[in-house]
Order: sequence, then structure tokens, then C-alpha cells
Amino acid sequence: IMGILHTKDLLKLWGGDPTSKIPLDILRKPYFVPETQKVSELFNHLKEKKTHLSIVTDEYGGTAGIITIEDIIEEIVGEILDEHDNEKPLLTVIDDQSVLVDARLEIEKLEEHLNIQLPKGDFESVGGFIIDLLGRIPDVNEKISFEDLEIIIKKANQRRIDNILVKIKAHPSTSKEEKASQP
Repeated sequence: IMGILHTKDLLKLWGGDPTSKIPLDILRKPYFVPETQKVSELFNHLKEKKTHLSIVTDEYGGTAGIITIEDIIEEIVGEILDEHDNEKPLLTVIDDQSVLVDARLEIEKLEEHLNIQLPKGDFESVGGFIIDLLGRIPDVNEKISFEDLEIIIKKANQRRIDNILVKIKAHPSTSKEEKASQP
């Protein structure tokens, strides 16, 4: 990694020769951090250096990834939407008994919306609940019956669940005993 190129620095070259190479002097020096660095320390260093991005290195000096100040803040306060994010709602109402949910939806939000109580476990999301229930990642269009719910996996891959249709099972309005006693 030779440097970090910010869009605003690149825009300074706007209107120049499009075939010319980018001058190296507009690249900003990358800030490297070991993947073992504490998040609180990294956050303070990024603020001190007035930079929003750092390159994370592994124990061999290779690149393990990048982390931004926004990544750190989102870990603390949750997802931050900005003008570049095209975020779909995590819960879409289909009808009185059905909702389409993003697997990242917090389990409490589904419980609240459907007025149900699901068992507690080592998960926070609807997708986590399903994986905990099955012990695996389900296939697309797989139907899962759990108590009064019918759960249908609408979108998934081998690594995660993306979208889920959750339906409250319809109960017969009249029981067999009530039908037998009717004239």
C-alpha cells in the first residue's frame, strides 16, 4: 500500500490530462495498526491524527483489512445511515399475520411487532435465532415450523441468512368440541 487517495484530493486534478498518472504527492500516508490494538486506543489515535481510516495488519505484516472511525462508532451506537447508504427497512409488513424481515433485525423488534415471545439464547437477531434453533444455516425456501410461527427462508447463502418470511399460523376460529355442540 503506497498511500491513501481521498476523493477531494483527486478532484483537484479534475480537467487535467486523463492519461497522465496520478502524482504520488497527493497520496496520503497510510496509518497502519496491528489487529491486536484495542479499539479505544485506535479511536483516540484516529482522532489525534485527524484521519478516518487505518490499515489493519496481521502478525506477519500483511494487510488484514481496513477500519474507519465510522466502523468504530457503528459498533458502539449501531448502524449509521448517510446519504450514500441505500438501506431497506429491516421489517416489511405483508399482512396482519406475515412480515418479511432482514435476518439482522433484532429479535425483540420481531417479538414486539408480532406480539410474541421467543426463547432467549446466545443470539440477538432473527437470523441468529434461526441458526441457533436449527444448528445450521438453512436453505433458501426451507420452511421451519416453530410454535405458532411458520418461518420461510427467502434469501440465504452458505455463510448467512438474509431475508425471512415470518407468518403466524392461522388457528381455526372454532374448535371441534364447539362445532359438535352447535345445532
